[in-house]
Amino acid sequence: MIKYLIDTCIWRDFYENRLSYSGISFGEDSSKLFEKIIKTKSCILFSEALYWELKKDYIIDDINNMLNILFLAKVLIKIDISKAEFIEAKALSSKRNLPFVDCLNAIQARNHKAIMITRDKHFFENLTDITPAKKPFEII
Repeated sequence: MIKYLIDTCIWRDFYENRLSYSGISFGEDSSKLFEKIIKTKSCILFSEALYWELKKDYIIDDINNMLNILFLAKVLIKIDISKAEFIEAKALSSKRNLPFVDCLNAIQARNHKAIMITRDKHFFENLTDITPAKKPFEII
């Protein structure tokens, strides 16, 4: 079974149906990604960090609505944040001056042998030694 860890920006693309500056539908790419994951019976890993990030812009009901279809399709799996992952992410964030949650996501993707899905440049420029990352269009 293929495992994915999906960055917050992709969840937002899906929920808000966001467009790129040039008019490319990031929301459509995200929807197609989720459809493929459901059809192939793959899984999406997520941790409490996704809630931390989404709570900045959404109320809990909106977050639950965002995740609900994937829960119902039984492809969403919650993973714990280990103390070791937290400590490593904190150190990596400080050393490289990167957002803590991005570092944590990269570490968890590596530790769980999941494919990191994002459009965030930090993953492609600064975290490739931790885990490789792919954009949604590379998967669909």
